[in-house]
Amino acid sequence: MGMLHSDSLQRYSDELSEAIKIGLGEIRDFFDLENVVVLAYDEYHIAIPVTYKVSLPPLGTVGGIDIRSEEPVLIKISLRRYPDQIPLILSDRKDFPKKHLAHLYVSRTSEEAGKFCIVRNNPNEWFAGARMWDLLAVGEQWLFKAATGRLSGDGEEFDPIRLEGYHGYHVYKYDLLHEVVSNDQRFHPGHGMALLFSNILSDDEEKYGSLTYKTLSSVPFIQLANFMKVIDELHKSINGREVSLLLSILVWRQDDEVEEEYCTSLPKNYGELKIYFNVRGIDIDGVLAIYKNYGLQKRRGIPIIHAVKRPKKMVGYGGQYEFINFSVLAPEGKGQAMPEDAAVLNLSHIEPFSSNLAAKLSGETRSAKTLYVGAGSLGSKIIIHDARGGKMHIGVVDEDKFLQHNLARQALYHDKVGLNKADATIKQISDMFETDSTKGFRAYAMSVEDVSDNVFEDYEWLVDSSASLLVQNWLSRKVLPATLKVSRCEVADDGRLGLLYIEGEERNPRIDDLINMAYYSAIANDALKSWRRRDSQRVYSTIDIGLGCSSTTTVMPDDIISLHSSVFSRLLHQEQSNPSIGNKGLIYLSQVEMGGIPKLQSKSILVPPFESYFCAEGSGWEIRMAAGSSERLLNLCNQNGKIETGGVLVGMANYKTKTIHVFDIIEEPQGSTGTRTGFIRGVKGLPEYINEIKESTGGVVGYIGEWHTHPMDLEGLSCRDKATIRELVILNRKEPIPTCAIIVTNDKILPFVFL
Repeated sequence: MGMLHSDSLQRYSDELSEAIKIGLGEIRDFFDLENVVVLAYDEYHIAIPVTYKVSLPPLGTVGGIDIRSEEPVLIKISLRRYPDQIPLILSDRKDFPKKHLAHLYVSRTSEEAGKFCIVRNNPNEWFAGARMWDLLAVGEQWLFKAATGRLSGDGEEFDPIRLEGYHGYHVYKYDLLHEVVSNDQRFHPGHGMALLFSNILSDDEEKYGSLTYKTLSSVPFIQLANFMKVIDELHKSINGREVSLLLSILVWRQDDEVEEEYCTSLPKNYGELKIYFNVRGIDIDGVLAIYKNYGLQKRRGIPIIHAVKRPKKMVGYGGQYEFINFSVLAPEGKGQAMPEDAAVLNLSHIEPFSSNLAAKLSGETRSAKTLYVGAGSLGSKIIIHDARGGKMHIGVVDEDKFLQHNLARQALYHDKVGLNKADATIKQISDMFETDSTKGFRAYAMSVEDVSDNVFEDYEWLVDSSASLLVQNWLSRKVLPATLKVSRCEVADDGRLGLLYIEGEERNPRIDDLINMAYYSAIANDALKSWRRRDSQRVYSTIDIGLGCSSTTTVMPDDIISLHSSVFSRLLHQEQSNPSIGNKGLIYLSQVEMGGIPKLQSKSILVPPFESYFCAEGSGWEIRMAAGSSERLLNLCNQNGKIETGGVLVGMANYKTKTIHVFDIIEEPQGSTGTRTGFIRGVKGLPEYINEIKESTGGVVGYIGEWHTHPMDLEGLSCRDKATIRELVILNRKEPIPTCAIIVTNDKILPFVFL
């Protein structure tokens, strides 16, 4: 019998494709051959025998592994799928030291050639951007690393075996199984074995890769009866699919011996599985007898996980146990013997989704405790972004139900229809984390006004995505914990504009300051101006959602909302983990031009704290002026000496919160005159200027009051002031706006508000 696999192969004589001929030319050039020998590997593949020259270390291979200076290999090429399918590099030596080397695929049989694993990710994707020459060069590097002991990228870690042609997956948390084995949490005193509570996510054995188990917890003997009762009685559905519950078996050697060698081929039937375990001192017959005698077998397939102790910690994990996964297709029924030819399937391990895995995949840690007010189309998407990033402290407040028409733009799916939105959202994100504690996920199925005050103390951020004026007013009035940062976001102008607001330190600027400042900023910002103009003429669409039932809404596609939600999620995470706005507030604009090829842009406006005053008459009204307004008024008083000066206030009022916002001060309109004892404000050009502001802001910002100075320091309204105010009250009631007058002395700002 020859020592090479190629000794038993015949020459290939049929015609080859042009792509393969080009590949053969590259093989010829790489190895400096006169002729390329083409062998028939099987019906679908050819094999090219070549020999690598390996640079061995002067003192021999590391660990004494039998890598030679000349290594014969086979380049296995698919006749039908090359170049879309990567060729395999196989050792041509029958005595190649497979069991001592990492980055080799497990062979189907012990006689099969060793297949080099040269790429960690999808090899066909890698080869799509590479040439045959590149593949051969990597194969050369593989053999050099094998000779020098550097196949594992980190010498302090152990590479797991490489599976190929596995039949599905067993999903479990590595740390869960590692804890069971390392702490010897055995189910039976005579065997190194444990039972694991599992379910079957898929068992269509006719389809490759479809057999999938999922393990959730270990089962101590004292709880076995309870778990069996659950398995026998519980018929529950996850994501609309029936779930089959069962117990998996975890086994390990009782002598705790370390295994350094790789398994060159895995068992394919029960006879081979017995030999595999017996050489390791594991009585698998005895283990399965216990399993069957307790009546634990509920399905034909019995999942078995073998814990192999390695000399070093596993690559990417915190323990030194490698877990190898099988499913034994055993006959059902108590007392039936296991036939030697019962099929054994090999399964690949997959980590369940967890907060740690989410952090690894996203490359970031989302740890801020966040309370969301509103789980509608925008809020639900931002919440899901947070959850998928691994955030485990999320609260959701919403009193509405999730209805059929909400499917058009919600992050939730049809199985949640009819549920409260807060409950449904929390259920959806909790289902993502079966192996993590989800007690940090909380639903508050109520209006935010009804949420208990102590709830807000549990969070670091409050994000209002409700688009509700009621909530906006409530946030403006509500006294919240000093440790709670408040934000609000919305999508406006039919999706052209996304707005996110973040309050400053000590809630100044406040949410209403920022929202109203955004309106005023339309004077200088074209995107805001276009929004305010369109908004002032908007007619909301009434959508029929049932006979006699309709909903007033803005028609908008889901992808536009998703775009803005992604930007908001990114910005909120940035400010929660690494704040950049200091003590100021933030107005953030994400803009989309949707005509033709979409154009995306953004703008940030940092807003300093507002200056707050309460009405000097005790009416309860608050005047909040943009930063710098007080200094400007006081300077105007001082600059004019003993002559009174004055003008007009530009802003807006909210009767619900009893707040007047002042954004600008107009000084002495044309026609104004001042004396030591009074000021008469002119009107020339003023109506036109105010109308321009109104038109730019959609009619929400305009004239909001009067100001004038008392350089003689009269800290109150004069008789003339009172008479003027009586006239203004009558006029302003027609608008309607409150009558606001600010008296400025040399060192004081004194606001007065009358209705």
